[in-house]
Amino acid sequence: MSIPKIIGIAGGSGAGKTTLAQALVVRLSGQALLISHDHYYRYMPCGNYDLPEALETDLMIAHLERLRSGRSVELPIYDMIANSRKAETIQVHPHLFIIVEGIFVLTLPEILECLDFKIYVETSDKLRMNRRIVRDGKEKLRSESSVIQEWQVNVIPTHKELVAPGVAVADLVVSGEGDVEETVEKILARFSDSGSV
Repeated sequence: MSIPKIIGIAGGSGAGKTTLAQALVVRLSGQALLISHDHYYRYMPCGNYDLPEALETDLMIAHLERLRSGRSVELPIYDMIANSRKAETIQVHPHLFIIVEGIFVLTLPEILECLDFKIYVETSDKLRMNRRIVRDGKEKLRSESSVIQEWQVNVIPTHKELVAPGVAVADLVVSGEGDVEETVEKILARFSDSGSV
């Protein structure tokens, strides 16, 4: 098997990173593995999970290096409602493409060093907030008012300082507001031009 290519997808909370990454995995039919930085959350007593230190990035880097060398890894599972890691893990194996998505993927130097191709998903603040209200209401059983408060106090300041600068290093900037399949085709066209696919 060829050495896997690692593709990073970043953008603000609610930008559409996960939706795009999942669509790309489907389109690459069996050739791609998706790893979310969110798998590596750890408990934060302060309650602010919109900080780089809320994630065990060193473990993710070790997993990426192991996958790149052709070995399997055990991905952690983070329970967003319980705010803790589950005892069980998910075993994953190397693929031709490893897609890594998360808000800090293009701004943490240690992750950047691992990436062969970098994508930034740009989406308006209003749409991102609305998506987060819906998502956190469903997945974390949170009230709209609590999500909005967290958005204003934690999410927006972090986005401006530690997420948005990722656009400057991206190989490709895409919209998180358009048709996902069209965006996937645009990405694959870039891969094709570079000889990656």
